[in-house]
Amino acid sequence: MKAVRDGAGRVNEAPAVLVGVLVLTSLLALPLGLVLRGMLADSLGASLAANTAASGVNPEWWTMFASQASGLAVTFTPRIIGLGAVLSNISAVLDARGQALVVTGAAVAYVLLWTFLVGGIVDRYARSRPTRTAAFFSACGVYFFRFLRLAVFAALGYLFLFGALHRWMFDVFYPWATHDWTVERNAFFLRLALYVLFGGVLLAFNLWLDYTKVRAVVEDRRSMIGALVAALRFIRRNPGQVVGLYLVDSLLFVVVLAVYGAVAPGAGGAGWEMWLGFAVSELYLLGRVWVKLVFYASEVSLFQALLAHASYAAAPLPVWPESPAAEAIDRP
Repeated sequence: MKAVRDGAGRVNEAPAVLVGVLVLTSLLALPLGLVLRGMLADSLGASLAANTAASGVNPEWWTMFASQASGLAVTFTPRIIGLGAVLSNISAVLDARGQALVVTGAAVAYVLLWTFLVGGIVDRYARSRPTRTAAFFSACGVYFFRFLRLAVFAALGYLFLFGALHRWMFDVFYPWATHDWTVERNAFFLRLALYVLFGGVLLAFNLWLDYTKVRAVVEDRRSMIGALVAALRFIRRNPGQVVGLYLVDSLLFVVVLAVYGAVAPGAGGAGWEMWLGFAVSELYLLGRVWVKLVFYASEVSLFQALLAHASYAAAPLPVWPESPAAEAIDRP
């Protein structure tokens, strides 16, 4: 779709935003990595188990470590190796599994970071022209407090989805529907259908929030209730284009995930193999961030193409010496 190509172009024209977001998210995860590193170092020490763990996997040590783990250490399981970490996260979302308190805290910090950055990101892509660092962070600050109000609504929505709705679908309806079933395959397909249904509702809610942010920034809306209503109205009037764009953007994520699954590092050894695995993982994170930014940029492009007029995303007033009027000055 044209909106996807235009969105990808807008992201590629602003590599500083892509790199900056990747660096900030990596720095957010760094303290957790250092804490876990200390826990592993204390457990392994200079033992023989350390040598076998460095060269591959030591099941005996890992089992003993897992049995004594608490806090952040409980996340160090075989599921974190390669593609398993991504699939485990998807499974945790669909099953509404809770996480360790420290991981939940890091997730909240990550959400707050994105809440701060998204205003500047959408503003940059809406203008489709370079902006200075001061202008970018000024837009971040302006929309941060507005999006905090939107975050209250989002939190209530997610609380309903992962609380009441998820509980009713999987803890009430599913046991009731399969109570007298004797064919396990049928029960599996019913649960799979419920996963698809729940995932669809979750994606629809995320889509609504995305266009709420787009309309809030592009139209400089102060009322988040008004932005929510306007976003819902835009989606209702353009369902084919909106859903089609979201599916194409999602396909980009599936492609990135498939490539990572093909080259994802396993439980390798130390030395160059470790650094190679680290480089592949960082490239995957870069791809993830790129896709997320393409989502926003393509949604901005579609909105502007279907609805926005010039005053919606007016460029800032030209300031000397960047003013085009400077070129019209006659010089002696």
